[in-house]
Amino acid sequence: MNRKTKPFFAALIITSAILSACSSNEIGESRDVNQDKIYMDYSVRHTEGDANVDVYCTFRFGGINGTTLVLNGDSQVELDGEKLKVDSSDFSGAYYKASRPLKSFYGKHSISFTNIAGKKFVNEFEYAPFSISSQSQEATKSKDLILSCESAPLTAADHIQVNSSGTDSSFHFTQEGPASTLLVPAKELMRQKGNSISVECSLYREMGLKQSAPEGGVIRIRQELKPVKIKLVP
Repeated sequence: MNRKTKPFFAALIITSAILSACSSNEIGESRDVNQDKIYMDYSVRHTEGDANVDVYCTFRFGGINGTTLVLNGDSQVELDGEKLKVDSSDFSGAYYKASRPLKSFYGKHSISFTNIAGKKFVNEFEYAPFSISSQSQEATKSKDLILSCESAPLTAADHIQVNSSGTDSSFHFTQEGPASTLLVPAKELMRQKGNSISVECSLYREMGLKQSAPEGGVIRIRQELKPVKIKLVP
């Protein structure tokens, strides 16, 4: 397990902000670029409590941080056979988005991208339930708190982020896959002055594309859970 201290977490936030800032929000046209240089960036996101899962398809010229592209002519992207419409924002540039009801979204899906030359790239992913459970609703401060991840098996490319929420002494750590058991160290529990603790967990999956242009691409799945409140006892 890779545990990170509070100062490291602050540094991680700053680093993430810098990396995000490096991604271009400029918008270009796919007809103006070499089709082999189109990077396919697919993102699937859900936060517990939301009725829908959001799927974002972003096409970039020249890699993951390149200029975002609007698809022209017969070029298009489809989710499970349904053509998606382009949208844009000042922060993200051009993207294609679909929202689907969570209850009917579990299972296998496909994203199909066709470039101007008529070449089609089809990639599949599976969306599985994700939850965290503890052996008890109480935790003894002097003992490690063990949480179990309930989801499809994790791979080495996946990880779970664990954060404290609304506590007087915050903590953060990352559990790398394929391990699915989360351990909050007793030393973190003993730092808490209150009689309860809330823990937030987020699952991040990442997989390469089986079909892509030479520039490559990725599918990322992010599932965020509501905080779990656990009573602390001496």
